[in-house]
Amino acid sequence: MKRIKNNIINFLILILCLPVFLVSCEEETTPDDTPDRLFRPALLTAGVDGNKVTLKWVPIANASYSLEISFDSLLFSNKLQVIPLDAVDEYTVGDLWSDTIYSARIKALSKISTIKDSQYEQVTFRTGIENIFYAVAANDISSNHVLLKWDKTKSVSQIVVSTTGAADVIIPLSASDGVTGQKIIEGLTARTKYTFKIYLGEMLRGTISASTKP
Repeated sequence: MKRIKNNIINFLILILCLPVFLVSCEEETTPDDTPDRLFRPALLTAGVDGNKVTLKWVPIANASYSLEISFDSLLFSNKLQVIPLDAVDEYTVGDLWSDTIYSARIKALSKISTIKDSQYEQVTFRTGIENIFYAVAANDISSNHVLLKWDKTKSVSQIVVSTTGAADVIIPLSASDGVTGQKIIEGLTARTKYTFKIYLGEMLRGTISASTKP
């Protein structure tokens, strides 16, 4: 009888201790796993099309972004552009220099004060070769001049005329030239091949060659 009584007491003690044991286990197995920093926008890619690039990345919840474009290879010190973005997972940058190495990097900016911004995800790319000139038509060429035409939606500032055995000639372009998208290059020599390069400041925007008629 005494043994049965002891078993009952032990059982009651076990029942009373069970809630404390369960609470203790729950506290140990459910730690706070909220990160203190946002993840980087992963899989940053650069899709190049001529002198523009489309950057894409994996979006991050509860974040905006800071996108940086630089005129170098992962140095981010030359002609740096900083572009704030929100609620997007891609962005296109145009009017880049032709055949030039660029760097791009992006980080997620936290919208929650207790969570830090992410580290940067970065990529390098080389732009394609831009050429805004249209082909020179035969009837736009004479023995001493050539009519050049280009995409008038593109900003330009000058044309450089080159030929073998002569110094380059720089021809400034007026606002009117830019609006019409064309310029007659005069004072040329018959039966001569010329190369024409069109610029915006120092940025090359196109190259074309044509030979004058006899």
